[in-house]
Amino acid sequence: MTQELDYYWSLGEDSGNGAESCMIYKVQHHIRDVERFSYEPCMISIGPYHHGAASLQVMEKEKWGYLDNVLKMNCEWNLLDYLTAIGELAKQARKCYSEDIKMSSETFLQMLLLDGCFILVALGGLREIMFDGTQSSGIESAKNDEITPKHKAQCQEGDQVGGTNGVEDDKHYDMGYWFIRFINHDLFLLENQIPFFIIRKIFELAAGNHASTLCFTDELAKYVESGLRWFPKAIMESNRPKDFHHLLHLCHIYFRPSKNPEEEHSNQFGSGDDHSFLCFGRKYFRMRYHPEENGQDSSYQHKIDVHQSGEQLNRWRRVAQYLEAGIKFKKREYDKHDPHSLLDIQFSNGAIGIPCIIVDDYTGTLFRNLIAFEQTCPQFGDDFTAYIVFLSQLISMPEDVTLLAQREVIVHHLDSDERVSDLFTMLSKDVVFDFNGNYYLKSLCQTMEAHYQSRINRWMAWLWMNHFSNPWLAVGAFATVLVLICTIVQTVYGILAYVNPPT
Repeated sequence: MTQELDYYWSLGEDSGNGAESCMIYKVQHHIRDVERFSYEPCMISIGPYHHGAASLQVMEKEKWGYLDNVLKMNCEWNLLDYLTAIGELAKQARKCYSEDIKMSSETFLQMLLLDGCFILVALGGLREIMFDGTQSSGIESAKNDEITPKHKAQCQEGDQVGGTNGVEDDKHYDMGYWFIRFINHDLFLLENQIPFFIIRKIFELAAGNHASTLCFTDELAKYVESGLRWFPKAIMESNRPKDFHHLLHLCHIYFRPSKNPEEEHSNQFGSGDDHSFLCFGRKYFRMRYHPEENGQDSSYQHKIDVHQSGEQLNRWRRVAQYLEAGIKFKKREYDKHDPHSLLDIQFSNGAIGIPCIIVDDYTGTLFRNLIAFEQTCPQFGDDFTAYIVFLSQLISMPEDVTLLAQREVIVHHLDSDERVSDLFTMLSKDVVFDFNGNYYLKSLCQTMEAHYQSRINRWMAWLWMNHFSNPWLAVGAFATVLVLICTIVQTVYGILAYVNPPT
């Protein structure tokens, strides 16, 4: 027991940048059993959780080829130098995993180096070194007595090293689209990550004196951008992330909402005349509109079923229900001058603009791991979880998916609209989410609920859908109103003629 206590105390000791790292958790078994494919790699293992799995051994030999590529980049350092440098970070790396890693120090160190080299080379992190002329001059200035004959021969072959243009550009492209698809699937799994500071250390050794002038994170970001190419992104080339904990964290950064929805959506009733109309409607039609006590026009927020505890119950409704209240749904068009991310939902003038979401067989895997990342690391917020909960309630029925598909908000490649609805229902299953918390869609939720609760909005929507949606119905309704007005005028004139007959 004393040895066990010493071991766990050593894991808890502060070392280096330990405070800056985040934990890499394993997904709980009861959640994993729902969809194992979404949480377990199918081609390559990264990190200790799936290391040594029999089904993943085919790619292990490829990692040695990537290690060889790294060693040829800078002949000032040999294999022992890399292992020594990574060994100084091994204790910190072991602390980044929530599970007890049952691996020897040597096996763990070898795994970190091989997996780090694979990510660095396969994702194009060494491309700048390959095409940077100054780096080759640094290699030539290496002392011959510090380089083994075998390593010197490798340096002479350095100009012929391939595989630095990313997974989609190297020799593996000849293996077919399955390889590319499954590699992308595996690299974005929560359980298939290694700390980014390991990859950074390998790059610093490979780049040598020029490490400070080269930005290899741009190449990794480009790879993530290509993997997320079907989703709108607010992050542009000029502000690509430079610091992140692992690849899934980098992916999570690209999904962050770019703006606060309170700033995005404008008040539906903002003018003084509209405010007076609402006060009139509140008095005579009992409309549930609650202006601020200071007399200023508020954000038209409705407080629902206030409990004795003072908390309010917030929830989303279905697309069909919002349409009955006159809320319109439209696809938010992407603007390169004012880019937005997938989570940037906009509400203005009774219409909600939702960025187009592409749904295929692999969308659920990516979304499940992003949710798992937020559920296990709450310090990174719950924006993506809130977005999934929003969609799961919005399209809880297949007909809701159909309505959004007609408006090009959802574009899917699944068998039916029912499968899309079921997918988002399952994504929100077992998710811990506080509807009364300060999530980024809270003000939007309250604004839309207030619009839905307004009786006049539902009446106007009912009139529009039943009498004005069809041009002929609109003409008929107008003719009916015109006949009614003429009848009233004729009746008034008849009464006046009877009361005051002409002399």
